[in-house]
Amino acid sequence: MMWVQTIVYIGLPLFLIIRLMKTDTSQRLWFIEWLSTAMFVAFIFVLGPWHIFIYYLRYVWVVFFIIVSILSFRRIRKLPVKGPEKDKGYKFSMTVSIVLAVYFGYLAAGGLSGYAVKSEHESVELEFPMEEGVFAVGHGGSDPSINYHNAHLSQQYAYDILQLNGFGLRAFGITPSNLDQYKIYEAALYSPCSGEVLEAVDEYEDISPLQSESDPEEPAGNHVILSCEDTEIHIAHMKPGTVEVEQGDVVNTGAQLGEVGNTGNTTEPHLHIHAEREGEGVPITFNDRFLKRNSLVFN
Repeated sequence: MMWVQTIVYIGLPLFLIIRLMKTDTSQRLWFIEWLSTAMFVAFIFVLGPWHIFIYYLRYVWVVFFIIVSILSFRRIRKLPVKGPEKDKGYKFSMTVSIVLAVYFGYLAAGGLSGYAVKSEHESVELEFPMEEGVFAVGHGGSDPSINYHNAHLSQQYAYDILQLNGFGLRAFGITPSNLDQYKIYEAALYSPCSGEVLEAVDEYEDISPLQSESDPEEPAGNHVILSCEDTEIHIAHMKPGTVEVEQGDVVNTGAQLGEVGNTGNTTEPHLHIHAEREGEGVPITFNDRFLKRNSLVFN
């Protein structure tokens, strides 16, 4: 739920950083609280879906944490190394901070592990299929913590891509109900490679964002599948009435395929793209970059 995400990615980092700034019991407690805060900031930096909020706030938390760390470290040097270890409140604070450091450190490490390709298959190099804009990866990477597609063999390296406006937002509002308020909606989609059109579907209507109308029976909605050398490239959730190719067509890199819509099993307008060989997902690179959650592409 959105209010939970707001608490986790906005409220909790603010609380933990302010707590660190006010710690005045001992150097040991400050260090443990610093470590737990550092692990939490790493967790939200790596795993946070920052396209939902202001994207660049992701970096604000890191800078804010560094500044508070420097200022509070200068202050705690005057404190005793050890605190009142028999005090129950002190012991409780130490225990909670250690648990938080281990837990969020583990989650952050899991997300970071998804930054590397884990497949033995060779990556397919494609041209980025959209032009003129700043694009953010919502789901991408090789670990389910940053890419839920990774749990499905055929889509294990799929990308969900959104477009950001000048404020670092993918829409006007956090969860607008109007499709036109999403920056990527109606963006032109271009062929990322040269090849044959294996499938082209244009028969589904756009659905309302964040409603229970998504179609799990037809998850791709309006879509195009290309055969580029030995690889199938799937491009999904296209706007109705915009698919410009038909099965059997041969297209060149850069040919317009259609526009971004919100058809199929989707919650909001975005580009879904993945590559398959013999039914198994393979990594995609753009300009030799393997993208992951929160990667930006500037076109």
